[in-house]
Amino acid sequence: MPSKKSGSGRCDVALLVDEETGAPSGTERFILERGGMEAHILRCLRAQHERVAVVPFDPDVTATIETLRSLKPRVVFNVTEWVDGDRRLDHAIAGLLDIMKLRYTGTGPAGLQICRDKALSKHIVSALGIAVPRHFVLNGRDTVRNPGLPFPLIVKPQFGDGSEQIAGKSVVKSERGLQRQVRAVRTSTREPLLCEEFIEGRDLFVGLLGNEPRVLPPIELVVGDTSLSAPRIATYRVKHDKPYQHRWKVSFRRAELDDKLIETIRRTSRRIFHALKLRDYARLDYRLTPGNELVFLEANPNPDLTPHTFGHDQCFAGVKYPELIRGIVEAALRRPRTL
Repeated sequence: MPSKKSGSGRCDVALLVDEETGAPSGTERFILERGGMEAHILRCLRAQHERVAVVPFDPDVTATIETLRSLKPRVVFNVTEWVDGDRRLDHAIAGLLDIMKLRYTGTGPAGLQICRDKALSKHIVSALGIAVPRHFVLNGRDTVRNPGLPFPLIVKPQFGDGSEQIAGKSVVKSERGLQRQVRAVRTSTREPLLCEEFIEGRDLFVGLLGNEPRVLPPIELVVGDTSLSAPRIATYRVKHDKPYQHRWKVSFRRAELDDKLIETIRRTSRRIFHALKLRDYARLDYRLTPGNELVFLEANPNPDLTPHTFGHDQCFAGVKYPELIRGIVEAALRRPRTL
């Protein structure tokens, strides 16, 4: 599994990936899918470090433990997202690395669990005095009952990943629409559902890097088509489907905001970063209302690190890709082990 540059002695960086991101090559090496996020990260790591290894996470864990023990990496660059397809177990991988006393990049088990629970993370952020959408939770067998929140509402899985099961029809405008959407989502999952007020305004994505952390310039989602049928929320297709983006004139750009608001975003983002126990890097999603109120939507502790997620070199705005990968590694190496 070590890279061609690997020699004897301790591995500099072990890139820990999901098994589905590549395949064994017929030897002991694991070959990543060309063009994927993991391949981009590996290319940067190999340019910056002498000995780099790719380690696929085996749900059986024994093989992964043995490989990491033999490599003795200075740091593990952890980009795993699930255990055997279950995204709710991503924290277990971080926990395993803690048990092995290995340094690794990214948020630890506690922060991953907090951010996975969209209701809990909103509760923590709200306690800071930061605006969040009003919401209620429906468990798998609950009768659908709105406690009085005004419509429109948006329905999403409480423990969903990113834009999972979020589409245009997730925004509902009436009690009948709420009932219909809850039934539709429950055909594929019995997980609790978060029903929250739909916040009108601008979608802002804010990257954070390091453990200070450095708050990067906000990126704004722009939908150029203003027709009534145009998308109103940042679904997976809006973020990643190129033909869909072209159809609706979707683009991402640096948000044009006044200095006072930029400072509010910096201060607010740092408070959220620490309150949610985020580490090394993260992305926070906000809505900015027409009245310039900043409303926290959710935190992503392991955002997409593909170079051009939001356009050229805007994965983390203002940071060139090699600098981003180097910065994440350096943040993990500098971070106290108790953090």
